[in-house]
Amino acid sequence: MESNGAMYRSLSDSDLAFEHETNFDSSSDSCFSCLSSSDERSSEIRPRAGSCPPVQKLDVPSSCDLLEKISSRFPGLRSNEKYKSKVVWKSLHPSWLEQFDLHLYDDQEQILEVTVWDKDKQTKDDFLGRCTIDLSTLEREKTHNIWQDLEDGNGQIFLLLTISGTTQSETITDLTSYKENPRDIEIIERRYAWYRLNEHSSGVGWLCVKVYGAKGLAAADLGGKSDPFCVLELGNARLQTHTEYKTLTPNWMKIFTFTVKDITSILEITVYDEDHDHKVEFLGKLAIPLLNIRNGEKRWFALKDKKMRARAKGNYPQILLEMTVIWNPLKAAIRVINPKEPKYMHLESKFKRQLFIRNVMRLKAIIMWFIEVGKILQDCFEWESRLRSFLGLLAWLAFCYYYEMWMLPFLLLVFFSRNWLIYRLTGGNPLLLPVDDEDLLAEEDDEEEVDKEEKKSLKERLQAIQEVTQTVQNAIGYVASLGEAVKNLMNFTVPCLSYLAILMLFGAMLVLYVIPLRYLLMAWGVNKFTRKILRPHTIPNNEVLDLLSRVPDDEILLDCRELKPHPANEARRDARKKHKAA
Repeated sequence: MESNGAMYRSLSDSDLAFEHETNFDSSSDSCFSCLSSSDERSSEIRPRAGSCPPVQKLDVPSSCDLLEKISSRFPGLRSNEKYKSKVVWKSLHPSWLEQFDLHLYDDQEQILEVTVWDKDKQTKDDFLGRCTIDLSTLEREKTHNIWQDLEDGNGQIFLLLTISGTTQSETITDLTSYKENPRDIEIIERRYAWYRLNEHSSGVGWLCVKVYGAKGLAAADLGGKSDPFCVLELGNARLQTHTEYKTLTPNWMKIFTFTVKDITSILEITVYDEDHDHKVEFLGKLAIPLLNIRNGEKRWFALKDKKMRARAKGNYPQILLEMTVIWNPLKAAIRVINPKEPKYMHLESKFKRQLFIRNVMRLKAIIMWFIEVGKILQDCFEWESRLRSFLGLLAWLAFCYYYEMWMLPFLLLVFFSRNWLIYRLTGGNPLLLPVDDEDLLAEEDDEEEVDKEEKKSLKERLQAIQEVTQTVQNAIGYVASLGEAVKNLMNFTVPCLSYLAILMLFGAMLVLYVIPLRYLLMAWGVNKFTRKILRPHTIPNNEVLDLLSRVPDDEILLDCRELKPHPANEARRDARKKHKAA
């Protein structure tokens, strides 16, 4: 959690909950009945500490090391559950970035207590403040961003809190017999119609995810089974299913709904194995861009490993999903040229030699492109090809004589037109098409060889590694991501964003053609100098960079690349391995 503590929660089982239509009473009754059953499935709270914007600051008397303690008091059936965060040393604005899972019983007191302490090594810890949250007043199956004042101290604490994972008796659980009400869908479609720009809805769209079940999961328990549950994350919103015990083919049969705040977001679906000590074991993951969703299509998706490059462990693990996304194109276009909402639980990458090398190679690919363009220009200057050099000279003279500022976006539009033709003729970006395991064998073998070399030469290169800092690694990664975003924007990797960029360039061309450049510069300067006076609370932004931040780089495209859910051809795989060995 950044600048304060943040609680996150996760329990799930939701209706087609069309905003503000959740029945809390039925949820409570069903949770109690679930608790009394033999498998003892219960609701959980998943408090999660997430990084938060620096809106408020903790006003603590002196520089101190903060310690967050989170407890949920449920007298009766079980003793109080308490969790303690890590210590953030020497800070008045700590960022814990931690998640805690607590059980919630609807027939017990539903008060969550958070206390903040100053950690002392020699003496007793100093109490800084506390706050309490009545969970019974919070809407279920929804992530709440909460700024809570500390009652007995100064400052505030920021929490992400969700109540999810419930097994309510009156919730839709049998999706095979469930029939959608067309009127409900019509209401959603009217709410997010393109001409409704003044609506007070918090987002640009609506997402419905039906999670049917999974198969082929890896066995995480000693008995050859697992206790799987599924977690869905969209931005800072996080929901989860209940746990299916002792099975490798769970049938969750749940429906989840999300408010879409940014249509360029990526839905992350992760399957975990639940353990009795509140720890979880990873079983598989899937990343799906919202713009790639085909409404109403029910199909199997292959689960990937933690690195999102290969298939997860198990017998070709898959998850059965059906998704529908409805969004307002105009509101979505306005949103993508505004600053992107930060993901509070996003952790900055620590220094890793392999990651550093990969970022360097990504940056090298961009630099090599510029070098190749420079070589072509140099060849024109050297007159190695007289025809090309002569045509280049004529083009340069014509450019210098006729050039005006409006021609710059026009030239970019020419590049967009070329890439659009390639995009239409080839049928899309190959990175977004499903691939088979055989196509990844060579990549996996190369990674294994690199890992072996790293282990052998680790001691020899330790001194060199120490000279490279995490800041340099992340800076190189940022530059590489920016360059790849420009490339993918031009290549129609995300057609919606590419078309928006074309409209922006076309508008810029018209403005530059009609209005002299000096007047535009004057207007820009007046806007910059008077912004703080006329609009003191606006967030400064750069529309171009904000648009590029929505374009996925090559690493994200690889994360989202789908694997074929069905088993590969064994004969083809054996032949590939023999060829590799030879």
